[in-house]
Amino acid sequence: MNFRSYNDLIHLVRRKMSSLPDDIDLVVHVPRSGIIPAAQIALHRNLPIVSLDEYLSGADDATRFSARKRRGSDGTGRVLVVDDSVGDGGALARVRAALTAHPDAGKRPVSFLAVYWSGVPVEGLDYWFEKVPRPRLFEWNALHHEGMSNFCVDIDGVLCRDPTRTENDDGDCYAAFLRDTDLIATPTHEIGWLISNRLEKYRPQTEDWLARHGIRYRELILLDGVSAETRRKAGAHGWFKGRTYRDLPAELFIESEPFQARDIAQIAVKPVLCTENWSLYRPDMNRVDQHATQARGLLRRAGRALRRKLGG
Repeated sequence: MNFRSYNDLIHLVRRKMSSLPDDIDLVVHVPRSGIIPAAQIALHRNLPIVSLDEYLSGADDATRFSARKRRGSDGTGRVLVVDDSVGDGGALARVRAALTAHPDAGKRPVSFLAVYWSGVPVEGLDYWFEKVPRPRLFEWNALHHEGMSNFCVDIDGVLCRDPTRTENDDGDCYAAFLRDTDLIATPTHEIGWLISNRLEKYRPQTEDWLARHGIRYRELILLDGVSAETRRKAGAHGWFKGRTYRDLPAELFIESEPFQARDIAQIAVKPVLCTENWSLYRPDMNRVDQHATQARGLLRRAGRALRRKLGG
């Protein structure tokens, strides 16, 4: 999984925008993923910016007129259409087809920029800043990715805030938190597995909250067989999530806490995206190899002991 954050995007555009042509007099962003890079380019070059829908409807005329006055342009300068990424080129082809109906079609040059390119040859792509092959994930669409049905997602800290120490009393305060806590993120697609260290006894309250907020998911997996006090003393939050993730055919876990994200990645030997610092944690293969070697050693010693006991 290749991951890029907002910070990666902003610094890349800042470094690479000088490679764009000088005759641009209008920036058009493809909603919604193209807004951030397009705005950055427009601000740095002091250019007007409109959405693709505004441009296609002709609503950019006043903006372009003021831009021409400011820059001394005759209104035939280049239009730069900006999106965050391009994959197989299907979306780009649809944008190009829509632009053929614009009154300016054929009268002024139009160029297309995708900040991230998958590496697949795409007709009509004029500029790209970085090659990022698939599978890939961006901070701005992490919770709206089409592959969400193959992701594991934590609840507290990702879909809602974490309970405070006072709220986390395993009593009335916690019940109120489960009932009333605010939604902080709404995924677009159905989630494969919701995996939480909430106790199994709170399943009804959790399911009710998820239903009220329209969160779609295939399976809800909660911690069973322990009390809240036992869970706190064990401090095995990452262990439960990591073990569960390891045994599922999921390709990514989305977690809110960095220390848990690191532990989950190590235990599951799979990538984990942390929403607190928007970093992708990968398993340290050296540590994984060490654990595997230790496990093999234990098995060998256990086998020798068994053979001695059986007289072999």
